[in-house]
Amino acid sequence: MKRPIYGLITVVFILFGCASKKELKTELPFRLGQVYAQRWIIEENPEEIGYDVIIPIRSLNTRRATLQKLYHRGKAINVKIELRKIGAVAIAEYPIHKTATSIGDSPPNGNEGIFDESLLPFKISRTQAALTYLEDGEIKYFKIESIRQNPIMSYSSLSLRNFE
Repeated sequence: MKRPIYGLITVVFILFGCASKKELKTELPFRLGQVYAQRWIIEENPEEIGYDVIIPIRSLNTRRATLQKLYHRGKAINVKIELRKIGAVAIAEYPIHKTATSIGDSPPNGNEGIFDESLLPFKISRTQAALTYLEDGEIKYFKIESIRQNPIMSYSSLSLRNFE
């Protein structure tokens, strides 16, 4: 009677013990600068507003790691890498809609990018984020602390905003 129970326990332990685990990484294949958030508005079209999280990249070996998503304020947004005045940055552009009540709210009929925070291996506050990256074929997580909130930027046109 004991052998089947021990066998079942062993099989369950092997199945669940070897499953991939979401864990917070502290040693990274890249170096980041001070992360900040920037709200912006287009003067010629006040309905066009946004909220970006800017992640300065000090070093990144793209053969070793690829930045993927930023989890922040209830949304998971793909990051894109651009060259700006301050150097290379990863940008997560969070949608804001005039009908929404706060930054990161979805339009009334969409939920693109919304995620369940319980899926993350740690808790994040409104001034924190989780950056996912792919390293050696495995998704890894890095917690970004103390995201600086910059004052709102006003641009006369969308082309000027995109140029910066």
